[in-house]
Amino acid sequence: MMSGDPLVLVADIGGTSMRAAVVDARGVLIERATIATEPERGLADAAGRLAVLMTEVRANAAVPGEVVAAAVATAGPVDPATGKYRFPPNLPGWHDETMVPTLSEALGLPVHVGHDATLAALAETRFGAGIGMRHLLYVTVSTGIGGGIIVDGRPVTGAHGGAGEVGHMIVAPGGPSCGAGCGGCLEAVASGSGIVAEVRRRGLSWDSAKGVFAAAAEGDAAAREIVESTVRHLANGLASLLAIFDPELVVLGGGVTQGLAPYWADLERLTRDVALPRYAGGVPLARTSLGGDAGLLGAAVLAFQSAGIEARAAARG
Repeated sequence: MMSGDPLVLVADIGGTSMRAAVVDARGVLIERATIATEPERGLADAAGRLAVLMTEVRANAAVPGEVVAAAVATAGPVDPATGKYRFPPNLPGWHDETMVPTLSEALGLPVHVGHDATLAALAETRFGAGIGMRHLLYVTVSTGIGGGIIVDGRPVTGAHGGAGEVGHMIVAPGGPSCGAGCGGCLEAVASGSGIVAEVRRRGLSWDSAKGVFAAAAEGDAAAREIVESTVRHLANGLASLLAIFDPELVVLGGGVTQGLAPYWADLERLTRDVALPRYAGGVPLARTSLGGDAGLLGAAVLAFQSAGIEARAAARG
């Protein structure tokens, strides 16, 4: 690729899968591929396999254009300055390690790193529900719960890259603990893993949050009770975030958010009921329109920024 529009090479690392893509500045994913993360094999192994995947994706992108930068969105916590992980619960054994040197050498490009939820929030302001907004929160409700914070148009990452761990807000004091040991936190009572843990405490048989949502849709009383509890706890957490950050919008993504679609009106009502009076007329909540690509698109924004290029959705005429 020697001519054409500038492109970036990006990846998204989760506890289950690693994805790579070539993206243009309008947010079009030109080529993509996915492999299993298998974090138990260690960071070095994952870094080597991801480098191969990103190299292949760049080679297979059938459009003219020069790849000008690379970036990775990853489950964290991760220090964006170094790419070093800090006790990542979904990437066990990766603490205090970074794959930046391996990827940079293999790709021949500087590689920038960001927390996946933080970059998803950035993507929403360029390509998603919050285009043009300067104050936005992104909350991913999936196996765990994480968050990304945009204030005055800039990501908030904290002193060590750990800002946005909204899943560890305490919403049920004395309640069950999450995998990180935080008792009564939002992740423990409203995430996919929290839902499955509640199923086990009750001695029930569903093995996934998806199964609980399906049973609730069929009228199972126990499943319905678990889902209603999840919605109530999530509403409490969202009301707290609204009070703290005063965002223009809170965007929710992740697999559990998809399962909660039939309960969206309940989530809005319950959040409004416990939120500050200024939200009596409604709460600024939205489901992501970017689906599972929010992390990749956020990494693309980061990569283009590093090259001095603005990434933004094309104007709609």
